Amino acid sequence: MTENHSSRIEHRKKLQDQQQRSGKNSSPKKKFWKRFLFFSLILGTVLLLAGAGAIIWIINDSPKFDETLLKDPLSSSIYASDGETVIAEVGQEKREDIGIEQIPDVLKDAVIATEDSRFYEHQGIDVRRTMMAIFKVITSGSLEGGGGSTITQQLVKNSFLSIEQTATRKIKEWYLALQLERRFSKEEILEMYLNNNLYGGDVYGVAKAAQRFFGLQPDELDQLTLEQAALLAGIPQSPNRYMPTDESNLDRAEERRNMVLHYMNRHGYISEPKMSEAQRTPIEDTLKIQNPKGNKYQAFVNTVLEEVQKKTDANLFEDGLDIYTTIDPEIQQLTEDVLTTNDYIHYPNNKNLQIAVVITDTQTGEIKAIGGGRNKNGGFNYATMMKRQPGSTIKPIIDYGPAIEKFKWSTGHMITDEEYQYSDGTPIRNATRTYAGNKTIRDHLVWSRNIPALKTFQEVGAEDATDFARSLGFPIADEQKGNEANSIGGIDAASPLVMAGAYTPFGNGGYYIEPHTVTKIVYSDGREENVAPEKKKVMEDYTAFLITDMLRSVVDSGTGVKANIPSLDLAGKTGTTNFDERTIMKYSLPENAVRDAWFVGYTPQYTAAVWTGYDKTTSSDDYLNSTSDDIPQLVFKTIISKAATNTAAFKQPASVGQLGFEYYVKGGEMPQPPKPETPADFAATYDEASDEIQLSWDHTSNSGLETTFEVSYITDGTTTTLTSTNETKAALPSPEKGKTYTFTIVAVAGDVKSDSASTSITIEETVPASPSNLQATFDQATNRILISWQPGNGAKNVQYIVSFSVNGLPQTLAPTPELQATLVGPQPGQTYVIAVTAINEAGSSEAATTSVTVDEPPPEIGNWNDF
Repeated sequence: MTENHSSRIEHRKKLQDQQQRSGKNSSPKKKFWKRFLFFSLILGTVLLLAGAGAIIWIINDSPKFDETLLKDPLSSSIYASDGETVIAEVGQEKREDIGIEQIPDVLKDAVIATEDSRFYEHQGIDVRRTMMAIFKVITSGSLEGGGGSTITQQLVKNSFLSIEQTATRKIKEWYLALQLERRFSKEEILEMYLNNNLYGGDVYGVAKAAQRFFGLQPDELDQLTLEQAALLAGIPQSPNRYMPTDESNLDRAEERRNMVLHYMNRHGYISEPKMSEAQRTPIEDTLKIQNPKGNKYQAFVNTVLEEVQKKTDANLFEDGLDIYTTIDPEIQQLTEDVLTTNDYIHYPNNKNLQIAVVITDTQTGEIKAIGGGRNKNGGFNYATMMKRQPGSTIKPIIDYGPAIEKFKWSTGHMITDEEYQYSDGTPIRNATRTYAGNKTIRDHLVWSRNIPALKTFQEVGAEDATDFARSLGFPIADEQKGNEANSIGGIDAASPLVMAGAYTPFGNGGYYIEPHTVTKIVYSDGREENVAPEKKKVMEDYTAFLITDMLRSVVDSGTGVKANIPSLDLAGKTGTTNFDERTIMKYSLPENAVRDAWFVGYTPQYTAAVWTGYDKTTSSDDYLNSTSDDIPQLVFKTIISKAATNTAAFKQPASVGQLGFEYYVKGGEMPQPPKPETPADFAATYDEASDEIQLSWDHTSNSGLETTFEVSYITDGTTTTLTSTNETKAALPSPEKGKTYTFTIVAVAGDVKSDSASTSITIEETVPASPSNLQATFDQATNRILISWQPGNGAKNVQYIVSFSVNGLPQTLAPTPELQATLVGPQPGQTYVIAVTAINEAGSSEAATTSVTVDEPPPEIGNWNDF
């Protein structure tokens, strides 16, 4: 009992001790939390006051609520490259305001269901959507994905605020939205919203959009179908992606329209069957595109509008912008004159023929002129909007450029052009249906052969080839990059804008600069924004130069000679595409009918891409032939020859070496000199006057190296070296008569010899010419007749027969090779007729004759003794 009591006392004491220790330990913790809560309260109060102050400051800094900006926006000015000449004014003249009573319910429903389903419930700010947007910003860490803007907020943002995505701007937007809701009714706000929306390009306001896309006038909006209303409601989210005047946008626009129809069903405006029926309607069936009357430089101006909309959130139709562009009005006017008249080029008499041109500054990527088509004032811009196959103009971009970059090939790299197939076994052919054999890539590019291009693409690999092309701005989707037909241009992705941009790096040392029309924008508040793209190094300088030099050969001696401008250092490439068999059969087209014809060329100053073709083939006349497919070259030559002011040459970089005609990358593959061409027209003639065999021949160097010619001959089975010379002639002196000489010649360049050429000649004996200057004199002292003569022309190996006659009796002296003879003991008082004939194995000459009379001897004088 006692023990139990003691145990209880001890246990109680332990508990007390633990409680005391626990109390001592908990006292500081309580104090900490009290302090923490106190300071947190103070900090929270400070932050709240600071936040409130910041909000008040932001609100005070908000733009003045100017109602005129909602209904009377400021127009924008577009300046030429000189920074002074205004080429266009865009703004309120592009819109046509309509009243809310003209807007059909189906369009109102589509807009509200898509943009602001609780439009009639909130007071300018949809709190629920705003909280969701703030959550997205916090979780994503980006202001870009917030969203949550009501129709009212979108209206004030477009009318009063800058394009920057900041929390400060959002607070101003909320404040101004509340102000707007206080001043205007919901119907007025919706009316202003629909009148202020941008629908792409120069289409501003829903009335203009309905007119442009569907051919409906403002008083005909009640005819809008459900499908058309849904399309209009969806476009303002991203006008450049959904504007249906651009054929490449149609699939995206239809998807966006169908999403709007889904929203309309979700919010109870249409039934599900009606939604499904409308979604099945092809977008093309709802369109009736109207081409507007454009201004003087409409193709260029439209590109400016699209570029500003793409690069900024500015509304150039109401923000009062000063837009500084790259256009050169003189080049632009020249381009339009060349395309739209027959003053420079005689075009085929077919109104469906189209031509498109983009001209850029090779060093900066600035677009100097755009030819959007023939006789066009707006509408579809073939220079920037189309997507056609580029044909062989793609070969530097996806074949040879990547190969030089990856393997450091020289321009003399050899590839065999032969019968060949794609990897799947499909045959591939050259346009000529012939094979060139083992030639350099320069030669293959000059003559645009397909098989070597495919072989190059395969060796580089689709992945690397595609990456290189993409770096030049040529668009290739992932699902397209494995298509080996890309190597010869079998991909619908090219426009003059794309091709000009892709070729520019070859002309400026390897830098890609996105082709652009706008350099800077000055806002109405004086703020400037530089929007010119930066240049990117996309290839080594040696790649750019080697491609350029090969493309020089294209215009010097290959498929592009009609574009050649002798005064300019010019490089370029041709390209053509063909029709498929179905189209050829349908319209009875020739087998060699050309669908697209291209020329892309550049100097150190300008790059230009020209396309010619037909938008659609609808008759047997809608194709290009062997004459009209040269039009791109002629257009290029006409424009650039007049526009160019700089005759500078492309500079060979230090990384490049030269061997003959070919260039190579230092440290890379050295070109092997090609086998020299065999000397042509090798001939041998014998010249009697000089008694020599004269040799001559023709030769054209195909390597650029110094060429020498080794000449030898065979006679009587013996071979003798005659000479080694760098001239195209030689001679063998004093050949033996009656013998045959066979001459052989080879051209030598570097260590490589050509095939030999041979010719033979036999030196025949010829009948000698008569001796000349025959003379005969009587020498009384010796009683002899002295005879002398000179040989006839070309006398060789000749003997002379001297004969004489006296009193009618002929006599002959012994033959002699000498040029003189003596007749001993002539009879006094007689006349001797002398004849000399030259003879050899071929025969005898005509006799040369002369005569001499022998004098009587003087009478003897007798002795004086006789008298």
